[in-house]
Amino acid sequence: MRSNLKKTTLVVPLLLILTLGVAACGGSSTMANAPANEVDMGMSNFLQTSRTITAGDRIHFVDEQGGATHVLCIGKDGACDAGATGPRDLTGQGFTIQPGESHDVQFDKAGVYRVTCPIHPGMNLVVTVQ
Repeated sequence: MRSNLKKTTLVVPLLLILTLGVAACGGSSTMANAPANEVDMGMSNFLQTSRTITAGDRIHFVDEQGGATHVLCIGKDGACDAGATGPRDLTGQGFTIQPGESHDVQFDKAGVYRVTCPIHPGMNLVVTVQ
């Protein structure tokens, strides 16, 4: 009985330490708490898939250090919409962002803007500007 008590006394604190360590390394939990105007990118996805802002505000795009190269444009499912209107940085073929970089895009007019990445067709973001 005494042997089992000693094992339990050692195992419980170890499990607590491991649990806290794993929680501290979570990474994505900080992304979930990103500011309302921030959009974070992983290897092949937007970590936030929609944002609502006020006309004249900016979206702060962040390509995490361990991320990948992305091209962001107005469009859907990896296809840029060549005729779309919106922020100059996102029209036409859009702009390229590299791992570890960030880029601000100002949205001056109300509307719904769909943003995608031609390199990663599953990357889709909806920006609603009020």
